[in-house]
Amino acid sequence: MGWFTKLCRNTGLMIHHAAKPVAGRKKIISQQTQEKKINETTTLRRTTIEEIEVKPSVDETDQV
Repeated sequence: MGWFTKLCRNTGLMIHHAAKPVAGRKKIISQQTQEKKINETTTLRRTTIEEIEVKPSVDETDQV
């Protein structure tokens, strides 16, 4: 592959990855919020979010 072909390919890949970045997929499984009012001006709030993240494997990132 010549230098011009490599340049065109790498430029296209750069634009593609900028437009559609390869990122992991996240899915929220559950979300819970607990509140406790201490007095008129103070409220304690705890939020727990459980999620699953699937990162692309090395093979998926190399294929284009």
